[in-house]
This record gives sequence, C-alpha cells and structure tokens, in this order.
Amino acid sequence: MGATEGSQVKILLVDDEEVFLEQLKEALEHAGLNLQIETAGDGLEALEKFETVHHDIVITDLKMPRMDGYTLLKEIHKLCPSTYVVVITAFGSVSGAVEAMKYGAYDFLEKPFNMDTLTVSLSKIFRQQEIMKENIELKGQLKQYAEGLDQLVGSHSKMQKLYDQIITAADTDLTVLILGETGTGKELVARSIHSRGDRRSRPFVVINCAAIPENLLESEFFGHEKGAFSGAVSQRLGKFEKAHTGTLFLDEIGDIPLDLQAKILRVLEDRKITRLGSNREIELDFRVICATNRPIQDMIKKELFREDLFYRISVLPIIIPPLRDRREDIPLLVGHFISKYSEKLNAPVKGISNKALHQLVSYSWPGNVRELENVIQRALVSSRSELITEFPSLGKPINETQAPVQNPDEESTIFVEAGSGADYHTVKQALIEQFERTYLVHLLDKHKGVIAEAARESGLNYKTFYLKAEKYNLLKKRRRER
Repeated sequence: MGATEGSQVKILLVDDEEVFLEQLKEALEHAGLNLQIETAGDGLEALEKFETVHHDIVITDLKMPRMDGYTLLKEIHKLCPSTYVVVITAFGSVSGAVEAMKYGAYDFLEKPFNMDTLTVSLSKIFRQQEIMKENIELKGQLKQYAEGLDQLVGSHSKMQKLYDQIITAADTDLTVLILGETGTGKELVARSIHSRGDRRSRPFVVINCAAIPENLLESEFFGHEKGAFSGAVSQRLGKFEKAHTGTLFLDEIGDIPLDLQAKILRVLEDRKITRLGSNREIELDFRVICATNRPIQDMIKKELFREDLFYRISVLPIIIPPLRDRREDIPLLVGHFISKYSEKLNAPVKGISNKALHQLVSYSWPGNVRELENVIQRALVSSRSELITEFPSLGKPINETQAPVQNPDEESTIFVEAGSGADYHTVKQALIEQFERTYLVHLLDKHKGVIAEAARESGLNYKTFYLKAEKYNLLKKRRRER
C-alpha cells in the first residue's frame, strides 16, 4: 500500500510527547509508505508549518499546550478543507470523538494503538484521495472533449471527409491509426472519436511515446510493483490499466523502440498486461487509437517498425490533411481563434484586414493549425487596435495558387464579434457563411459565371454549388450584371 501514482504524500505529525512523536515517525518511515513526514511539538508550531506547506494528512494529539488539537483542526480546515486530519489521544471518549468529528476530523484513534490500525486509516485516506483525483481528471476530460470537438474547424471537402471518417470510427470499437503532420490536430481527432463512441464517459488516456525516455516507456505502459527496480518505492499503474473500459491514445507510436513494439503487439492481441516486477496477468478492456507523423511504410522497409504491429493498429486509417492543402479554411480558423482568445487575452481585436489575411493564406504553414493558432495568439497579445493589419514575424509566402481572397491592397476585413455576447456556435456559423460567400464569388468570377467549372474546382457537386450560390443571391446578381 502506498500513495497514489507514486507521488509522495505530505504528512504532519503533531504531539507534545517527544518520545511518542519520534516513535510514530520512525514507524511510518519503516511502514513501506511513500510519505514525506514532518513533525511539530504542539498545535501552534504545527499551524506555522502548515501555513508554509499545506500537508495532505495531519495526525494530531488533542491535549497539547499553547494550541490544542481541536483548535488546530478548525484552523487547518479554514486554510485547506481537503486536508485529512486523524486525531489521536490518550483521553479518548465518545464525546471527544464526536467533538473532533464535528470539527472535520476524518478518523479518531485512541492511545495506545498499533500501527495496523493507523495503516488501515491511512489506506482509506489514500483511496479517498485517488477517487477525488479521478473525479477531477474526468471533469477535465469532459471539458477537453467539448473543446476538442469545437476546434475541428473547416468546411473544405477534405475536412468533410475527415468528419465522416470520425463518425464511422466512433460507431465501432476498432483500432484507429491517425496519420498527419505535426500540428494538424491528431489528438483532437482522437478525442472526437472517443467522445462520440460508447466509451465516452470512461477514461481517455494519452501517452506521448516521443516525450518519454526509452528506459521509462515500459513502466509507463505496463506499470510496476513496489521494488521492481531501483526507485520503484510504490506500486504504479501503467497507461493500459488506467485506460481500462476507456480509450488509450498512443501518440507518436512510430517512436516506440522495436523491442517494446513486440510487447505492445501482444497486449493489443491478448488484452492482458503484466506489471514490471510481477508474474500476474491482468485482463483489461480498452480501445486503442494511435497516431504518428512519421512515414510508417518507409520505417517498415528499414525494419524500424514491425509490419505485424502496423497491420494491427491500422484497421481504420485516418489521414488529416495539412493546412496548406485546405487554405480555404484559413479565414474560418482565423475567425475561430480570434473569437476564442480575444476575451481570454483581454485583447481589443475583433477582426483582421484582408491584407493580413492574404499574408496568412500565402504562408506555407509547416506547423499547420497549431502554428496558425500560435500566430493569432501572438497577434492578439501585441495588438492595440480592433483590427489585425499584418504579421511582421511570419515567413515569406510560397509560390503556389492561393486560396480566394480579394486584392490584398483593399482594406476589406473579416470581423468577428468576439466577447459581444454571441455564443461560439453563432459566431462560427456567421464566419462559415462569410467564408462561403467570399469563396463562391471568387470561383464564379474566375470561371466567368460557369457553375459547372466553378463547382468542379471547389470539389462540390453541381447541385450543392448551385444551391449555395442561390442562397447568397449570387446567381441573380450575375444575371443582372449580364
């Protein structure tokens, strides 16, 4: 038994009997718990230490000079209500226990007591802390799912295909392999799949295979028992166990070393893991979603990635298009990020000039949507007006056919009513309509009003393009012009 997740639990021991205090500290140090122990000789000293470091657990006597345990208990709960207080005393009585519980004590132990009694009490506290942490994480995950769905912005035909693939993947429990360059939003896609599926209320566990040192990867995946290796001071659950009944997202799976790939393959096939330092197999239920920005097929040829593992994880492959292949979505994304961050960053910005937008559309975006998001945030922080007019730090434009924007010298703008009371979906819909109209006008001008040719370039079928053009009164306008 030990502290949750291998992290040290801070305990403050308080008693005016110095011999008892030292004996209790020594006993806890040798109990095999992962504790950081501090002591105090009375309530006042304990309160001074607690004000400096908010301990997770306080074990205190009741009868002490200067400040008794009851007063200390009340003061601790004023400062940090989440701290667990265990009261011990040689003057135990039913009335004393009731009084201590009334002030918020978690448990009441009467001297003399054996360590087994205290260990049972601590075990209950550790479990309560674990449950609280899981609840906090779950609330955070639910918030992240909603945010993740909202950030999948785009109306390009390639994004429409991506949305269809997400819905298809969510309706199954098959393993998904998401392929895409850095910054394209692979984790957002994974979260979207999870949040639409039957496991949506269960854990979504992420492990970035590229960010963890190779010598720690196996422990991260499978967990370990106390004493499994040097530094393993307590039991630790691995990512597979944490994802039980939920989804495990293996980000950058192409970075896993070959010897570990074989073990991962076996777990995916058997749905069983064995913690390091143990011989006991643990049967699990989880879904796996993988992602990588590396060329897996080339890695297979170079024997850097197992072919059998590739076939096991790519039952449903999903390719996320890079931003340079869907430049028409840049105005939508810009509007989305301005709306999202203007209020958070206390920025006055409500829109972007067409010249600045042309600069964004002309850029190559090697960092994809993530880079665009960062660029907009920097612009919001540095801007002192309602309009972003340029991006001085952005790289040179590329020599490619650009997405539809008007003459960059014209000071027309895209405005976002950020922070004006409109909800996210209202703002998003307005931006979509603004983008659609600009896009259709551009194509119809380019193809001299020939709908079939404009529709072909857009990737939409003739009927869809015609209905959209009719929605914005573009067909009537052109008839009048002729």
